[in-house]
Amino acid sequence: MSDYKYIHGLCIMRAQPFHIGHQKLVDRMLRECERTTIVLGSIQEQGTNRNPFNYTTRKKMIQNIYRSQPAYDRLKIVGIFDINNPAEWGEYVLDFIAESFTDLPKPDVYYAGSAYDAHWFKDYIKNIVIEDRTDYSFPFVSGSMIRDMIRYGDQRWKNFIAPGNHHIIEDFFTKKKGII
Repeated sequence: MSDYKYIHGLCIMRAQPFHIGHQKLVDRMLRECERTTIVLGSIQEQGTNRNPFNYTTRKKMIQNIYRSQPAYDRLKIVGIFDINNPAEWGEYVLDFIAESFTDLPKPDVYYAGSAYDAHWFKDYIKNIVIEDRTDYSFPFVSGSMIRDMIRYGDQRWKNFIAPGNHHIIEDFFTKKKGII
Protein backbone atom coordinates (compact mmCIF):
# COMPACT_ATOMS: atom_id res chain seq x y z
CA MET A 1 0.00 0.00 0.00
CA SER A 2 1.33 3.40 -0.99
CA ASP A 3 1.83 6.34 1.35
CA TYR A 4 0.34 8.57 -1.32
CA LYS A 5 -3.23 9.47 -2.17
CA TYR A 6 -2.61 9.18 -5.93
CA ILE A 7 -0.31 7.15 -8.14
CA HIS A 8 0.53 9.68 -10.87
CA GLY A 9 -0.22 13.39 -10.77
CA LEU A 10 -0.09 15.64 -13.81
CA CYS A 11 -0.06 19.40 -14.20
CA ILE A 12 0.54 21.69 -17.13
CA MET A 13 1.93 25.18 -16.80
CA ARG A 14 3.79 27.71 -18.88
CA ALA A 15 5.85 28.87 -15.87
CA GLN A 16 6.73 32.20 -17.44
CA PRO A 17 8.34 32.47 -14.87
CA PHE A 18 8.02 29.66 -12.31
CA HIS A 19 6.56 31.44 -9.26
CA ILE A 20 5.36 30.69 -5.73
CA GLY A 21 1.87 29.77 -6.97
CA HIS A 22 3.36 27.10 -9.23
CA GLN A 23 5.57 26.00 -6.36
CA LYS A 24 2.55 25.64 -4.06
CA LEU A 25 0.87 23.42 -6.66
CA VAL A 26 3.96 21.24 -7.22
CA ASP A 27 4.55 20.93 -3.45
CA ARG A 28 1.02 19.61 -3.08
CA MET A 29 1.52 17.16 -5.93
CA LEU A 30 4.69 15.83 -4.33
CA ARG A 31 2.89 15.37 -1.00
CA GLU A 32 -0.05 13.56 -2.57
CA CYS A 33 1.38 11.63 -5.54
CA GLU A 34 3.77 8.73 -5.84
CA ARG A 35 4.89 10.09 -9.25
CA THR A 36 4.48 13.60 -10.62
CA THR A 37 4.77 15.01 -14.10
CA ILE A 38 5.00 18.71 -14.87
CA VAL A 39 4.38 19.54 -18.51
CA LEU A 40 5.71 22.90 -19.62
CA GLY A 41 3.53 24.12 -22.46
CA SER A 42 4.19 26.50 -25.32
CA ILE A 43 7.76 25.30 -25.81
CA GLN A 44 7.64 26.56 -29.40
CA GLU A 45 7.38 30.14 -28.10
CA GLN A 46 10.10 32.24 -26.50
CA GLY A 47 11.29 35.81 -26.54
CA THR A 48 7.80 37.32 -26.54
CA ASN A 49 6.09 39.43 -23.88
CA ARG A 50 3.86 36.51 -22.90
CA ASN A 51 6.52 33.79 -23.24
CA PRO A 52 9.94 35.34 -22.64
CA PHE A 53 11.74 32.23 -21.37
CA ASN A 54 12.68 29.16 -23.38
CA TYR A 55 11.88 25.63 -22.25
CA THR A 56 15.36 24.96 -20.85
CA THR A 57 15.31 28.07 -18.65
CA ARG A 58 11.85 27.26 -17.28
CA LYS A 59 12.86 23.68 -16.54
CA LYS A 60 15.99 24.93 -14.78
CA MET A 61 13.87 27.21 -12.54
CA ILE A 62 11.88 24.17 -11.37
CA GLN A 63 14.99 22.03 -10.95
CA ASN A 64 16.60 24.77 -8.83
CA ILE A 65 13.76 24.44 -6.33
CA TYR A 66 13.42 20.66 -6.20
CA ARG A 67 16.78 19.14 -7.19
CA SER A 68 18.04 18.98 -3.59
CA GLN A 69 14.82 17.48 -2.20
CA PRO A 70 14.36 13.73 -1.73
CA ALA A 71 11.12 13.89 -3.74
CA TYR A 72 13.02 15.02 -6.85
CA ASP A 73 13.41 11.45 -8.09
CA ARG A 74 9.59 11.21 -8.29
CA LEU A 75 9.32 14.33 -10.46
CA LYS A 76 9.41 14.48 -14.26
CA ILE A 77 9.57 17.80 -16.10
CA VAL A 78 8.87 17.73 -19.83
CA GLY A 79 7.99 20.21 -22.54
CA ILE A 80 5.26 20.05 -25.14
CA PHE A 81 4.38 22.03 -28.23
CA ASP A 82 0.95 23.60 -28.32
CA ILE A 83 -1.57 22.47 -30.88
CA ASN A 84 -4.12 24.76 -32.41
CA ASN A 85 -7.05 22.54 -31.49
CA PRO A 86 -8.42 23.15 -27.97
CA ALA A 87 -10.96 20.33 -28.31
CA GLU A 88 -8.12 17.79 -28.58
CA TRP A 89 -5.69 19.31 -26.06
CA GLY A 90 -6.37 16.91 -23.17
CA GLU A 91 -6.13 13.81 -25.32
CA TYR A 92 -3.02 15.18 -27.07
CA VAL A 93 -1.20 15.70 -23.76
CA LEU A 94 -2.15 12.27 -22.41
CA ASP A 95 -1.05 10.58 -25.66
CA PHE A 96 2.25 12.44 -25.46
CA ILE A 97 2.82 11.27 -21.85
CA ALA A 98 1.87 7.66 -22.66
CA GLU A 99 4.10 7.51 -25.75
CA SER A 100 7.06 9.30 -24.17
CA PHE A 101 7.07 7.58 -20.79
CA THR A 102 5.96 4.00 -21.13
CA ASP A 103 7.13 3.32 -17.56
CA LEU A 104 4.58 5.76 -16.10
CA PRO A 105 0.99 4.80 -15.41
CA LYS A 106 -1.75 6.98 -16.87
CA PRO A 107 -2.25 10.02 -14.60
CA ASP A 108 -5.00 9.41 -12.07
CA VAL A 109 -5.13 13.06 -10.95
CA TYR A 110 -4.77 16.41 -12.67
CA TYR A 111 -3.69 19.49 -10.69
CA ALA A 112 -4.57 23.00 -11.82
CA GLY A 113 -4.69 26.55 -10.54
CA SER A 114 -8.26 27.10 -11.71
CA ALA A 115 -11.32 25.21 -12.94
CA TYR A 116 -10.69 26.66 -16.39
CA ASP A 117 -7.15 25.22 -16.46
CA ALA A 118 -8.54 21.84 -15.43
CA HIS A 119 -11.48 21.61 -17.82
CA TRP A 120 -9.34 20.14 -20.62
CA PHE A 121 -8.91 16.96 -18.56
CA LYS A 122 -12.30 16.44 -16.89
CA ASP A 123 -13.27 13.78 -19.45
CA TYR A 124 -9.92 11.98 -19.31
CA ILE A 125 -8.71 11.97 -15.71
CA LYS A 126 -10.88 10.78 -12.84
CA ASN A 127 -9.57 13.16 -10.16
CA ILE A 128 -9.17 16.91 -10.57
CA VAL A 129 -7.52 18.99 -7.84
CA ILE A 130 -7.75 22.78 -7.94
CA GLU A 131 -5.11 24.64 -5.96
CA ASP A 132 -7.17 27.76 -5.40
CA ARG A 133 -5.46 30.96 -6.58
CA THR A 134 -7.86 33.04 -4.49
CA ASP A 135 -6.84 31.46 -1.18
CA TYR A 136 -6.72 34.42 1.21
CA SER A 137 -3.92 32.82 3.24
CA PHE A 138 -1.63 32.90 0.18
CA PRO A 139 -0.68 35.89 -1.96
CA PHE A 140 -2.41 36.14 -5.32
CA VAL A 141 0.17 35.67 -8.04
CA SER A 142 0.22 35.28 -11.79
CA GLY A 143 2.95 35.17 -14.40
CA SER A 144 1.46 38.23 -16.13
CA MET A 145 1.65 40.19 -12.89
CA ILE A 146 5.29 39.23 -12.36
CA ARG A 147 6.26 40.00 -15.97
CA ASP A 148 4.60 43.43 -15.62
CA MET A 149 6.51 44.09 -12.39
CA ILE A 150 9.78 43.24 -14.10
CA ARG A 151 8.87 45.35 -17.15
CA TYR A 152 8.21 48.41 -14.96
CA GLY A 153 11.21 47.89 -12.69
CA ASP A 154 9.11 46.96 -9.64
CA GLN A 155 11.47 44.91 -7.48
CA ARG A 156 8.55 43.33 -5.61
CA TRP A 157 8.61 40.62 -8.27
CA LYS A 158 11.25 39.01 -6.04
CA ASN A 159 8.56 38.36 -3.41
CA PHE A 160 6.88 35.93 -5.83
CA ILE A 161 9.93 34.04 -7.12
CA ALA A 162 12.11 31.66 -5.10
CA PRO A 163 15.41 33.40 -4.26
CA GLY A 164 17.36 30.65 -6.01
CA ASN A 165 15.84 31.79 -9.30
CA HIS A 166 16.31 35.56 -8.97
CA HIS A 167 19.65 35.43 -10.78
CA ILE A 168 18.15 33.57 -13.76
CA ILE A 169 15.54 36.25 -14.26
CA GLU A 170 17.92 39.14 -13.63
CA ASP A 171 20.54 37.71 -16.01
CA PHE A 172 17.93 37.04 -18.67
CA PHE A 173 16.50 40.55 -18.61
CA THR A 174 19.90 42.22 -18.33
CA LYS A 175 20.93 40.42 -21.53
CA LYS A 176 17.61 41.20 -23.21
CA LYS A 177 17.65 44.80 -21.91
CA GLY A 178 14.18 44.58 -20.44
CA ILE A 179 12.39 42.96 -23.37
CA ILE A 180 9.40 41.33 -21.79
